[in-house]
Amino acid sequence: MKSITTISLLLPIILSPLAWAEVIHLTDATFEHTTQASTGQTTGKWFTMFHAPWCGHCKSLAPVWEELDQRIQESNPQSGILLAKVDATKETELANRFKIRSYPTLKYFADRKLFTYKGSRNIDALYEFVTEGYKTAKDEEIPSPPSFLDVKMKEFRNWFFDMTKGHDQLKYLLEDFEHILSYRKNAAVVLVGMGAVLGKFLCFCDFRRILLD
Repeated sequence: MKSITTISLLLPIILSPLAWAEVIHLTDATFEHTTQASTGQTTGKWFTMFHAPWCGHCKSLAPVWEELDQRIQESNPQSGILLAKVDATKETELANRFKIRSYPTLKYFADRKLFTYKGSRNIDALYEFVTEGYKTAKDEEIPSPPSFLDVKMKEFRNWFFDMTKGHDQLKYLLEDFEHILSYRKNAAVVLVGMGAVLGKFLCFCDFRRILLD
């Protein structure tokens, strides 16, 4: 009987929106899947703070961000508004994608659009913007996430730089390839494919030479 009474007392707290209020930390790996920013935004409206750990303004905004999240969960839980944070110094892919140049930068993904908030950073102004104010604000085009080729090119670039340390002449090859890539992605794909085929052909020739010897 005592346990039932305890549960009945705790139930309103457990079900309270405040109990579930939580600012979500997003990364390069989780951002697109979680927010679906460029594919319909069916997971909700995402008010996202791009910040830096050393930024004083970001540190001042952090408790306001938490309070804003709690207010939304308490007063407007059915709105689908979610608050998130991205460490732009760590998640560089996202920082580049959304052209983050200063901290904090506040981006709102709502109604399949993107809005950059530039107003006051007090809780009342922020709350008004995410609930109503954004509807009359200027929207922006949502940048697409990196393509498969972009991801592989980044991996290749990192590998190439590590391999060619101390050999500046070889790095010009990468610069030429990136120049082609910036203008003709299809041509770059063909070059990569030709390189892969040529590599396999050379390996096959070496293998045959070993057998014949």
